[in-house]
Amino acid sequence: MVRKDLGVKELLIMGGALFSMHFGAACMLFPVQWGKDAGTALWPVFIGVLLSGVILPYFGYLALARGDGTFLELSKRLSPGFGTFFVALTIFVIGPLYMVPRMSAAAWAGIVQITGLQSESMLPVISFSVIYYLITYWFVVNPGKVIDKIGKILFPILIVVVTAVITKSILCPISDVWAPPSFNQNPVVYGFLEGYATADLQCAMLFGIIVIQGIKNAGISERDTNRNLIKIGFVGLGLLAVTILGHMIAGANTGGTIDLTLSALYTEMVRVLWGNTGGILFNIALVTAALTTAVGAVSSTSEIWQELLASKNPKLFSYRNFCIISCVLSAIVSFADLDTIVKVIGPILDACYPPAIVIAIFY
Repeated sequence: MVRKDLGVKELLIMGGALFSMHFGAACMLFPVQWGKDAGTALWPVFIGVLLSGVILPYFGYLALARGDGTFLELSKRLSPGFGTFFVALTIFVIGPLYMVPRMSAAAWAGIVQITGLQSESMLPVISFSVIYYLITYWFVVNPGKVIDKIGKILFPILIVVVTAVITKSILCPISDVWAPPSFNQNPVVYGFLEGYATADLQCAMLFGIIVIQGIKNAGISERDTNRNLIKIGFVGLGLLAVTILGHMIAGANTGGTIDLTLSALYTEMVRVLWGNTGGILFNIALVTAALTTAVGAVSSTSEIWQELLASKNPKLFSYRNFCIISCVLSAIVSFADLDTIVKVIGPILDACYPPAIVIAIFY
């Protein structure tokens, strides 16, 4: 039966799934670092992060709705040649060359830090990667059900653990005094540039295709799809804004007493707050967060690759084949050091951001 609008429960599940894909390991770890670095300048820094890390990505969903097409279609309308090249470069970076392997590498680094695992053999990390990407493939194998699976399975785990960490850090702060900012630049500019580094705008324009599949799978009519996409984007990115702020406050509440960064900072923070239980909470949240973004990136980039190449050979260039290729390549790249991945591919991701901003604002 064709319907006009999603029910409240469906809206919350899909909005939760969209939040989960954006939250990932990056928006889990970075805000604690931003809060620690900002200290007494937390609120203007949050405004900067809100602009580039939440509002710009929402423009991405609005652009998909207003432009009534996929990321590829919107880009090609502006410039067929450059649009195709730009989208292909973006999905390489968001997919197997950077974001997806960065997620699994971050998850493995967290496990190693918590367990103290020391091994010269590659067997543990290979075993982890095989399991991680088999799970990822299970989530993405049916494109119409990706958003539903994330919303019903991964989102509840993520939101419970994240809520527990944020609530504990606010009720029982590690320090009663926020430290002064650790940077000299304007705090709003600092926040904007830090939020920019999450690449959530490009992710939004890619993840939109998964959300649209989920909306259609729920029986919503073609002409009402865009309206529901905007609602889901509002719910999902609203949750993202709240959790970013909560984690920034948690970071500021360390008061500069933990001289660590990113995953090491988060690990130590939850250990101080929760004891040994904190390590378990951290690992559950980090692996879940990494999986949600990996699932979103693999599925959305595979959809775009199929859109680009399926006309040449539908059987060879199928969605499932691209999912398999993406998982295998991501696993191989993830064996590289996390810092190396960021150092080598990060600048390419930064270069992809300005054209995405232009496309989003144009539409």
